[in-house]
Amino acid sequence: MAVAFEVPLLRASFVFVLSVAYLICSPRLRGGQSIPRGILIAAVLHAGAVLLSVAFAHDLRAGALWGAAGVATAVPLVALLRSFTLAGRLVIAGHLQLCAIGMAWTIAYIVALQVSLPTRVLMLAGLPLMLATLPIGQILEQLEVVCRLTWRRPRRALPVAPRVLYPKVSLHVAICSEPPDVVVETLDALSRLDYPNFEVLVIDNNTQERRLWEPVQRWCLRDARFRFFHLESCPGAKAGALNFALRQTAPDATLISLVDSDYQASPDFLAALVGFFDDPQIGFVQTPHDYRGWQHSLYQRMCYWEYRVFFSTMMVSWNERNAAITVGTMCVIRREALRRAGGWSEWCLTEDSELAPRIHALGYSSVFVQETFGRGLIPETFCGYAKQRRRWTYGPTQELKRHLPMFLPRRVAAPSALLFAQKVHHLRHDLGPLLQGVWFLLMPLGLAVIGSMLLHGEQPALPGAVWAAAIMNGVASQVLGWCVQRRAMRCSFVDVLGASFASHALAYSTASASLRALVGLPMTWQRTNKFKTQLQGVRRAIRSARVELMLTLALIAAGAAGLVQQPRGLLLLLFLGFSLQDVGYLAAPILALIGEWARGADREAAADLPFEQKKKSVSTGLSPWVEGSESAPSLAVALGRHDPTTPTTPEPTYNLVAIPPVLSCWLYFKRRRHRMVWCQVGSRFNVQAAEQAAHPTAARAGGWVTASHRCTQIDEEPIFHGLFFRGSGPKRLPLRTLAARFVDRPAF
Repeated sequence: MAVAFEVPLLRASFVFVLSVAYLICSPRLRGGQSIPRGILIAAVLHAGAVLLSVAFAHDLRAGALWGAAGVATAVPLVALLRSFTLAGRLVIAGHLQLCAIGMAWTIAYIVALQVSLPTRVLMLAGLPLMLATLPIGQILEQLEVVCRLTWRRPRRALPVAPRVLYPKVSLHVAICSEPPDVVVETLDALSRLDYPNFEVLVIDNNTQERRLWEPVQRWCLRDARFRFFHLESCPGAKAGALNFALRQTAPDATLISLVDSDYQASPDFLAALVGFFDDPQIGFVQTPHDYRGWQHSLYQRMCYWEYRVFFSTMMVSWNERNAAITVGTMCVIRREALRRAGGWSEWCLTEDSELAPRIHALGYSSVFVQETFGRGLIPETFCGYAKQRRRWTYGPTQELKRHLPMFLPRRVAAPSALLFAQKVHHLRHDLGPLLQGVWFLLMPLGLAVIGSMLLHGEQPALPGAVWAAAIMNGVASQVLGWCVQRRAMRCSFVDVLGASFASHALAYSTASASLRALVGLPMTWQRTNKFKTQLQGVRRAIRSARVELMLTLALIAAGAAGLVQQPRGLLLLLFLGFSLQDVGYLAAPILALIGEWARGADREAAADLPFEQKKKSVSTGLSPWVEGSESAPSLAVALGRHDPTTPTTPEPTYNLVAIPPVLSCWLYFKRRRHRMVWCQVGSRFNVQAAEQAAHPTAARAGGWVTASHRCTQIDEEPIFHGLFFRGSGPKRLPLRTLAARFVDRPAF
């Protein structure tokens, strides 16, 4: 029976590959989008696929019959999907045909295999998991962004124009143990909103250290539009704080806006979005997450484009079906809709996205605006990045367990105003993270199948046509995803590869979080750390991805043990699949190391800035990223670091001496971090003071050669500017000459 599906499987694979190639080349091809043209091109693609499959399988009759059947099934899709480009319609038709024939061949192959009962049972048990993880919905959502010709629903902000009535907006900023200078910058940006009627409620919940929230409170006292609340014990984490803010909101406020503690909103944020609420059916308007300060860090650049995939593809597709979700920041919500929905859910770790289906169930519409109106901070470390994603994964699984009755067919569903398309996409949002956990379960099941085969001495043959189809489909699917993301995000191909790498690094974090939520294991709400952290070192960086590293080593060991058995056919295919999974898990420790390296490189690059730009401001005492902003003087007053009525005195200059003990050796002047020794001196470097300050053990090892550095102390962490004496290659210099040169150089 499986033999009968080999030729159609190969033909469908060729059709899919040719359709993807046509999609990639379509921007350079001229021609219309008419149905006759689409039918003609579909016939040409299927004819080419038939010829290729016949050349491979040598079965002209079967190839011609299945080719005709393929054209017959593609024509209705080409005719119905008129809102898509011709290339998009052909790819969708080819992908659906491939999935259907592939599953039919898989079932027939397993049933016809001459294997033991345990092996057959294990393989049949994996079929539902394989069917559930088919990426049909994801490919359709991503294709829509680049292949849709006409859009029915708004995606752009309204033009900012004078209004007769400005509805009052209450902006809620929930904070918990956040850096005060980061929060104050956020509030300072909100104070500059170009909108006449708003208030800002700052709710600090469960922060134990007064030094973190008191500067924010002092800043809020400067502006009557800002109100500050400190809650010693607030249940429900962020959702609890937002529910408290709802009770404190001004009675005349009709709109609620959420802004995260690290997001700096643009002045036209409210003015560009409030106009949507002239329509009484609009329940909320959401704008995308966006970030700042990522351009010069390889690690953050990879994370940035990984974040952008969701907002550039899936959210756009959901918005077209009136099924967009709220994402917790840079959104505006109708207060009445929020009240009728029951407020924020304190039981869910993603209280933001959980609100969207409840508002849609009341009959309200929503709008996702693709334009950026605010930028936040990306987690500095892979540990923080993965922790954030675990929370974003755990929450949707909670939502699925709670709201599943609403998403069922109308006859058996809980009463709601949800449309069919809204149910599908909300279900897709909640199932997406869970399916990653299901995919993770395929790994132990696959290992069990391999073990059973090895135990019973089974090595089922796999036809060459199936090998060719598997390789072509894998490559074509990956290339299709990369090309779609590149067009949707308008970034370089290198950035697309970086985003894909970061996504693979999160595979275990998302899978484990979804499975924890599915079985009901508790997970506490954890905020994303926004403090500048010290360099962890290689060991701690790898430790943050130790589970992924252990999985990688285990899969490598299993693969090595399996290769000893010289696997063939299906057994070899399973081993190759685990090898690819191994590469995915290996991405996590590599990304952790890239993040650690990038942080060190950023700090060394910052060391090359002029001394006046790098050191803390004498007048404000703020960090350099704050000092460069317009609000630096006001921030300094709010944080209690500057009194404008008193004169300031210059900070003392610190000179750094380093370089491990050397006497006469090859010196490589490269950017390297060494153990630093601090000593405060006058106008010149003092070699003797440096040697006295050096650690005795190092001094006994042969003394110290001193090198001049300019540096300042930023947030109690020494940052050095690099060697003055540099060279592109090794230089042989005696100790006396080197020391004398640095002694004669003045301090800065």
